[in-house]
Amino acid sequence: MDLATVLLLHKSSFFIGALCFLYVRWQSPSSHGLGILAAAFTLQAVASTFAGLGEKQALPLSVWALSSFSLGTLGYAVFWIGMRRLSGNNTRRPRDWFALAIPVGLIVTALLTGFHLDNLWRASIFQGSSILFLTASAVTLIHDARHEKLSARYALAAAIGVAVILSLFVVAGLILPNAAPLRPRDAFFLLILCHFAIALFSLVFVKERVEATLTTLLDTDALTQIHNRRWFFLALPAAPLAGDAFIIIDIDHFKRVNDTFGHAAGDIVLASAAKEMALNLRHGEIFARLGGEEFGLYLPATSGLDPQDVAERLRNVVQSLKIKVGDTDIPVTISAGTAVAGTGLPLHELMSRADTALYGAKSRGRNRIEAYQVGTPSALANDLRQSTNPARTAKAGQAA
Repeated sequence: MDLATVLLLHKSSFFIGALCFLYVRWQSPSSHGLGILAAAFTLQAVASTFAGLGEKQALPLSVWALSSFSLGTLGYAVFWIGMRRLSGNNTRRPRDWFALAIPVGLIVTALLTGFHLDNLWRASIFQGSSILFLTASAVTLIHDARHEKLSARYALAAAIGVAVILSLFVVAGLILPNAAPLRPRDAFFLLILCHFAIALFSLVFVKERVEATLTTLLDTDALTQIHNRRWFFLALPAAPLAGDAFIIIDIDHFKRVNDTFGHAAGDIVLASAAKEMALNLRHGEIFARLGGEEFGLYLPATSGLDPQDVAERLRNVVQSLKIKVGDTDIPVTISAGTAVAGTGLPLHELMSRADTALYGAKSRGRNRIEAYQVGTPSALANDLRQSTNPARTAKAGQAA
């Protein structure tokens, strides 16, 4: 394949990539960084166009060489800025734009020394700048994975990493043409495929991020910002194993808080208690707001934790909360019922037993933890209690 054809494909890959970035940016205005990436690809496409015109001798060397070199190096710097914005999910870093000082310095040096008129110097320095900014982009993607683990992030970083390797092959082929593993033209052609891959994985990355955000919203309780009832029951095992425990937690006298201090204060109490409990749980413990002022906690037997100790710890941290509304301190306590699964115990029966224990904690004065005692007819007790307690029955219907 002749150089003119390679340059045409090179230019086309950048133009197509830019159009893809702009389309997705238009479809998803919250996807930041795509507009900057489109600008970067457009700069590269125009730079490649000047190089193509130079190959056809349609422009003087001094014109096309400087134009191609200037726009290309600027394009890679802008690409890094766009990738930083995309990777950080619109984390604004104004200092990133200082990266443009590198291509500007190279352009000024080219004007002063004329190195851009020499093919070897121009191509080597250009590829060197591309290696710098592409490497920085890949490192940024991997670094930001600490805060957002999406599989497309790693695929995008890998595609950029391959582009870095191919750019190194181009430089090696220019400096040591007889010892390079790939001819510069072949490496340059493979770079075209990398451009398509970078554009593709960038778009997949945006799509995956949107899906992850929607899933999080679907599984998160809007008020307390902890997991909700839907997530909780999806996270539970189909059948509990022997030793698994379920804890049902209820904020004491919550209706009184709403009636006395207002629903806004009640929301503060709910959110504060939920946050404090969530902060005092460990990985693997399934915790969520089930509805109203009720929370559920599932402890796998593999955790090796005593459900009574866990519930007591949560009771203490909630009781120590200092919630102030206006000039008034609002005391907050919780009651909880715990139940441990035996062999073959259905999940609904385990939860029913915990609910029975919770009722016992409330009937004994609240602000306490009660464990279900084997032999208590939990299902019958719940049925009787709900039939004689219209308020609780209504609450259960609302939660459902």
